[in-house]
Amino acid sequence: MATPENTPRRWAPLLDPDGSTLDRLRHAGPGSTSLVPVGSAWDTVGGRWEALVIAPLERGLAALDALDLPLDGGHPVIADHARSELIVLVPEGTAVRAIDGGPQAVRALTAGTWLVVPHGPTGGYVAEWLSRPTPGGARYVDPVRLCEAVLTAEARREEHARAC
Repeated sequence: MATPENTPRRWAPLLDPDGSTLDRLRHAGPGSTSLVPVGSAWDTVGGRWEALVIAPLERGLAALDALDLPLDGGHPVIADHARSELIVLVPEGTAVRAIDGGPQAVRALTAGTWLVVPHGPTGGYVAEWLSRPTPGGARYVDPVRLCEAVLTAEARREEHARAC
């Protein structure tokens, strides 16, 4: 029997932050986010990386649930509440190949582009950590599996809609 202690936490509830979290994110100071070139290290992520951006945010969170990615797994996952997008950091050189022929509304950010990222422990409204990378190195999400999870989540949503 599942108890609160052993029930896995899900990504979907992160779609709607509670009032105090939302207020904190909206009023975070100018130092709560930074603009960085994709692939460069910053205060939390070292090494080389790219990103997949999934719109809308709800769709990306459903994909992470379909992937069974643990919330506390140290995978760098960022929410942009202003644009309703999920940003998932992936290994360098993998983002474009993963989206080739993949789901719509998933785009790759690669070298030569810029990204607003969380600075400090939480970030702000336009870049909030949903999952911080582990100290000493990020555990990047496999971008091919992530795109497959987007398609799986969409199929589940469509099946549920037909059943209702």
